[in-house]
Amino acid sequence: MGKDEKETVVEEQLSLEEARKQQQQIQKNKNREMILTVATGGICLALSYVLSLITIFKMPQGGSVTPASMLPIIFFCLCFGAKSGFVVTFAYSLLQLIGGDFYSPLQVIIDYPLAFTLIGVAGFFAASSKKRLQVRNPIKRLKLVPFWRIGAAVFFAFLLRLACHVISGVVFFSEYAGDQNPWVYSILYNGTFLLVEAAITVVILFGISVALGILKVNINISKDKK
Repeated sequence: MGKDEKETVVEEQLSLEEARKQQQQIQKNKNREMILTVATGGICLALSYVLSLITIFKMPQGGSVTPASMLPIIFFCLCFGAKSGFVVTFAYSLLQLIGGDFYSPLQVIIDYPLAFTLIGVAGFFAASSKKRLQVRNPIKRLKLVPFWRIGAAVFFAFLLRLACHVISGVVFFSEYAGDQNPWVYSILYNGTFLLVEAAITVVILFGISVALGILKVNINISKDKK
């Protein structure tokens, strides 16, 4: 074997070794992301459920204002994307069946699994997977999402949930509308408490994002002084 051939073999071996290391690193990152996703998802799911049990104001025919019970799962969606987000929101929808108001199978599906699972749409406004993977701290991932996308995520999450409750209200609870148009009544009824929930959620998410930005600035200033 000549000198050139030996060098070629060595280069190929180095390339294979480098490729193997890169593959191992990719797999390691995937495993770490999976563990982080499951752990954070479990925490956010538990927080949302506990907050949903705390009632600030309860509507007479169902529905209530809570201390931002949807905040943790929307936060999760914005930090981990739509795929994982829909899994967590579906699990949350099943938890909402506990102590729910049941009138018919279709009403239950619309008001619970469908309405709460659709909150996962917020995950479509998360930063790209590539950017998210570069940030290990899930809380700091929120800073990757611009304010307008946070607002849009909350808006569409609540809008889709509202649409489900409105349809359910018109189909199954129209007798409560009296002389009013059932659609108008259902929109006003469900929009009353959901609008308050949405406002609380977006204000807190904005606050967290701003706080993360201020914290980053302070850290940078401290480093510069050193």
